[in-house]
Amino acid sequence: MRVLIDTNIFIYREDDKNVSPDISILMRILNQTHTDVLLHPASLDDIRRDKNQKRKEIILSKVEAYQILENAPIPDKEDDFFTKIGEPKRINDKIDNLILYSVYKNAVGFLITNDVKIHSKALKLNISDRVLYPDEATEFFKKDLPSTDYIAKPIPLLKGYVSDIDPDDPLFDSLKQDYDFEKWFTKIAQQGRECFYSKKSDGTLGAIMIYKFEEEPIPSNPPYPNQKRLKIATLKVSHEGHKIGELLLKVAFKIAAENNLSEVYLTHFTEKEDKLVFLISQFGFKHAGIKPDNNNEDVYIKKLCPGAEDYKELTPLKVSEDYYPSFYDGSRVKKFVIPIQPGFHDRLFTDFYGPKGRQATIMEMRGEFIVEGNTIKKAYLTNSRIQMLNKGDVILFYRSGDLKAITSLGVIDDVYYSLSDPEEIREIIGKRSVYSKYEIESFQKPLTIILFRHHLNIKKPVELSDLIRLGILKSHPQSIHQIDDKKFIKLKEVGKINECFTVH
Repeated sequence: MRVLIDTNIFIYREDDKNVSPDISILMRILNQTHTDVLLHPASLDDIRRDKNQKRKEIILSKVEAYQILENAPIPDKEDDFFTKIGEPKRINDKIDNLILYSVYKNAVGFLITNDVKIHSKALKLNISDRVLYPDEATEFFKKDLPSTDYIAKPIPLLKGYVSDIDPDDPLFDSLKQDYDFEKWFTKIAQQGRECFYSKKSDGTLGAIMIYKFEEEPIPSNPPYPNQKRLKIATLKVSHEGHKIGELLLKVAFKIAAENNLSEVYLTHFTEKEDKLVFLISQFGFKHAGIKPDNNNEDVYIKKLCPGAEDYKELTPLKVSEDYYPSFYDGSRVKKFVIPIQPGFHDRLFTDFYGPKGRQATIMEMRGEFIVEGNTIKKAYLTNSRIQMLNKGDVILFYRSGDLKAITSLGVIDDVYYSLSDPEEIREIIGKRSVYSKYEIESFQKPLTIILFRHHLNIKKPVELSDLIRLGILKSHPQSIHQIDDKKFIKLKEVGKINECFTVH
């Protein structure tokens, strides 16, 4: 496996200052997993432009320890690469594009970078699962270590009260620049406001989401009328790699859905390269206005239930992307039942609990969530030879073995057929993966990769006896099985799927 590290990661590691423990752990894992770490030739040009002569000399003296990507591909002006991300306007943009193009053209498997702009471009190029933040890279390559060498346990997400949180935690430093944070924090702590949060290994906050229910209008320009909404009062993430930002949004959407709310919103002072805006824009938040009474703070709103006009021109997949957890289940998409073994079901759907399903751990009984496998974007590998699945199709996971029931529903983001090269498979599933390199190598080939968004767990899992009685299935499914719209409607009824979040 060949991995590019961006200039900012290289400089962070080779600067004459103390190296971040997170970067040190990442580089150790890459070394232990025998991953080839490369620099792009354009990164050298970037380093040579450093005006700090002493630092430049020190860093350039250490370049020889790294492989340089030879024959790095160069984009042609007519390439659709530029159609998707635009022509570079500055030298920094040009360097970023050259580095990103090496991933786009599969000259390397992955790119590790802290640059939000590069991550944003990767999303437009549909290669975002292969462009990793350092923490994401640590989580991804850690799976390739023998189990005895794991460096850290999965980070849990905890539910608690704002009064449990230290207001002097470094995570809040940037908020203190925008308003009277101490007064606000004291007020909401005394109100008994709830929150979800995670902590890093040093005990400081890694992420936090503080929320509340509202019914009043949003005093923005343009204004938004009285409506029951969930407001995310604070959403801060300091480590992206554990997918905690995505999990926090998933929790917010779940809270809203359970309380029959159709909108979630937040306000935020947007920065030039804003990680929060990059995160929320992937899950349907739209810039909706500004608050003139609060220094033109931006307002971002996400609709969970689209109106008829909202989705009229959208593809089924776009409905899933913009209005998650709502999804399109009309006649334009097919519906498939996919059998999944209990072990893989437990890893993919860690938020599913049942009488015969995965049991809550002691940590989860205390209100903690394990992040791995508990996110929205997932990947599933199968030996099925069926090649009828398409983007936007609805997939229903049937837990075989113990439960023998349909438990979970997703919408396909993308699908890849007949793959046998383990490295290619790992590159495609990228940071969605819950599989180790050794597992992928051991799977019978060829494989089909299904990239999907997990929309919901079935409120009342539909057991095999009911599936047969209702004529949805004839027997237990041994491979991917398509069902028609009438059978899907029956399944929705008996499974008690909330029709408020379906579009057809």
